[in-house]
Amino acid sequence: MTVSSPNQTVNISYCAFATQFMNVRIHQPVEAMRQLGANIALYDKKVQFLDNLPNDEPKIMILQRAFLDKEGWPQVIKEAIKRDWLVVNEYDDYPENPHNAAKRAKSLDWERFKMCHAVQCSTQPLADVFKEWNPEVKLFKNQFFRVLNPIVRTDNEVRVFFGALNRKNAWAPLIDSFNKLFKKYQQLRPVVLHDREFFDAIETPNKAFKPTAGYQEYLNILHCCDISLQPLDDSKFNRYKSDIKFLEAGAGGLAVIASPVVYENTIKHGENGLIARTTPDWESMLAKLACDAEYRRTLGRNAKNYVLAERMLVNHVGQQLDWYRDIWARRGALNARLIELYPQLKP
Repeated sequence: MTVSSPNQTVNISYCAFATQFMNVRIHQPVEAMRQLGANIALYDKKVQFLDNLPNDEPKIMILQRAFLDKEGWPQVIKEAIKRDWLVVNEYDDYPENPHNAAKRAKSLDWERFKMCHAVQCSTQPLADVFKEWNPEVKLFKNQFFRVLNPIVRTDNEVRVFFGALNRKNAWAPLIDSFNKLFKKYQQLRPVVLHDREFFDAIETPNKAFKPTAGYQEYLNILHCCDISLQPLDDSKFNRYKSDIKFLEAGAGGLAVIASPVVYENTIKHGENGLIARTTPDWESMLAKLACDAEYRRTLGRNAKNYVLAERMLVNHVGQQLDWYRDIWARRGALNARLIELYPQLKP
């Protein structure tokens, strides 16, 4: 990698278009890079260049999940080349999201990943698919930002956390088993965030629900629990997701039961979490965690140690700034590639 200067200030215009529940991809990396000296402006749902910058300093525009229309996207890229900026397309989900079909129809769709200087993403499967469109792809895995102080509880409940959206295909086949266990083990208390339908399907009066929460409140609620349920059905869209929910739970010392989709690449079964492949797996694993406090604590402690040792943002974010300096040093070649592919982008 050719880095222009390890101390060179990186100027970043971070244009975020999908900010809900995106602290881990937007606000946390932005704050961490600022701590390392980057000059960053964060914009909400608009494209904005920074003015009056030194000519020799890297200038990077990050378009996060930007749904610019078919005319707007080329205009931004052309203006960036004219102003001597590089455009990095930030994407952390599989683009063919069924919930965004209308927006995709108005955008360049997959062409967005070709008509830009570079792409950054959160998982290896995403990196592999984006490389089919652009040779300049960088993987920055989701990391955890800051471990909270331990939360002290004096009750004897075993709190079971579930907090996700659009997971019915995963939890519906399991709900009867969950209800059987909630009835059998009265110490279990489900704590549900976001998913009202899942909460209503739980057959126990000893349950709690919150419809929505900011990121810090979400972590506080999560870290007051003992067990985290992370079912994920095996769909094409889900296979490209990241393991961030395991990191968030593990950082709080929770014992995690998760589906193999996404999580089996991070969780070492029986060591820092549990992988449930069948409905009987979910039932037997949750039953054991309900009764064995030392087992819960061991899994949670090992999960937290994994996060602390390998997945803290502070240990990784410098690589992100180094990559920005690297592509800036190679901007002549990156511009030439773009203009060869799209002559209309030439200023």
